[in-house]
Amino acid sequence: MKTSLTSRMVLPAACLLLLQAAAGAMAQSVGGYPANSIPTPRPLDPATNSTNPSASATQSQNPYLGSVPMGPADAASRPISLKQAVQMALRSNLGLVDAEQQSASQRAARVRALSALLPHLDASASQHYAMASSIPAGGRELALPYVVGPLSYETLDLDLRQSLFDPSAGERLHGASQEADAAAMSNLDSRNIVVLAAASAYITIAASESRVHADQAQQDLARALEELMRHRVEQGVSPQIDLIRAKVADRTAEQRLDLAQIQLEKDKLALTRIIGLPIEQQFALTTPLAYRDAPEFDLKTMLDVARLNRSDLKAASAMAEAARSAVKAAQAQRLPSIGIDAHYGGTGITPAHLYNTYDVGGSIRLPLFTGGAIASDVSAAKASQVRREAELGDLEARVQYDVRSAYLDLEGARRSVSVAQQNLDLAREGLKEARDRLDVGLSNGLEVMEAQQTIAGAEDNYISSVYAHNLAKLMLIRSTGTAEKDLPAYVGGN
Repeated sequence: MKTSLTSRMVLPAACLLLLQAAAGAMAQSVGGYPANSIPTPRPLDPATNSTNPSASATQSQNPYLGSVPMGPADAASRPISLKQAVQMALRSNLGLVDAEQQSASQRAARVRALSALLPHLDASASQHYAMASSIPAGGRELALPYVVGPLSYETLDLDLRQSLFDPSAGERLHGASQEADAAAMSNLDSRNIVVLAAASAYITIAASESRVHADQAQQDLARALEELMRHRVEQGVSPQIDLIRAKVADRTAEQRLDLAQIQLEKDKLALTRIIGLPIEQQFALTTPLAYRDAPEFDLKTMLDVARLNRSDLKAASAMAEAARSAVKAAQAQRLPSIGIDAHYGGTGITPAHLYNTYDVGGSIRLPLFTGGAIASDVSAAKASQVRREAELGDLEARVQYDVRSAYLDLEGARRSVSVAQQNLDLAREGLKEARDRLDVGLSNGLEVMEAQQTIAGAEDNYISSVYAHNLAKLMLIRSTGTAEKDLPAYVGGN
């Protein structure tokens, strides 16, 4: 018996969602941002299906980026917290629906395997109408009747079949039980993936909103500078080129703001697809996601936590055990099987006048020649066992890789936030210095505009760093298999 679990090798999300993490590059220069700005990873994009939460997934649409919409849209904008977004995703995300149904299918397969070892009892009732021809030897000379009947009679029967010894069926049952356990573990792993998907989309929106606010502030500064340059040109204090540059800076800031607002709306659409909101539903985030450091931990502890909590690792272990049972079941086909059959019933002209009948018999079945069928079953089962055990070994190593990689990403993101904050403070100080120099006539408008562009890049750099830090915390708790439990402690949203 074989299975395909939706999230079985649902690869530890630390390398899952970061496979396409560089796709966003929002910090790249639209209006002259510094080249050293940190690109923002955008791991969730239903339009391009940019994540792959399963190493063996071949679906054209990633199910974790879809959902079953829940009801019609509200006329008013709906406030949504991070906790609410995750709960909605756990109710309606398509990937989790698929995993739950796969688990139900495997439970049904286990019941079917169990039925081969349980008694089978059948009841039947019949009514017969008959007319029989009777021409015995010498009947014509003895003047016996040629036809018997018409006559009628009824039967009531109970038939029992019970397997007393069937080692192959017993191993198949054990394997089906392991596959059902694997599906249940895979379902739990899918919940962690859904938490990661919903929370990642939520913090992506938070980062986009921060960019919109920052770009709006930059546009206000650019317009104020343009107005200042206009007055200075009119008064003959500054050359016309300063006004032209200020106009270009203002238009660039306006363009940057428009693009940021468009990206914000697209990010909101991505979240609606993940958590099951109607696509046209307007909503606003209510959970602030400013920088907050992660709880203290050490790498060895996180590795131990991952070994204990990674449900996909448990699912892979159960699948390897199921494959070993499949080999034993195939080999056990060569052994004899013992069963018993029993029949009890009654036959008579009416239900009140029945004559009891019964029959009990035992049977032993021993395959002597099967044309190589058993040998081929054993070979196929062994091949599956080797594959499952190799997958388990690979996943055990990948768990360590995921935790270590997430740990390094988090450490790097923490330092990046600190540097980005310092750069932003310096950029603001530089803008103040440039304005002071302009006021006393020691510089022109170009220096102020360059300082404003430096602030724009530093702000985007800081937003990207905080977003990357939040994402790294999500990846860490996903890599340990505790995303659903540890989300409030690491990211917030209680």
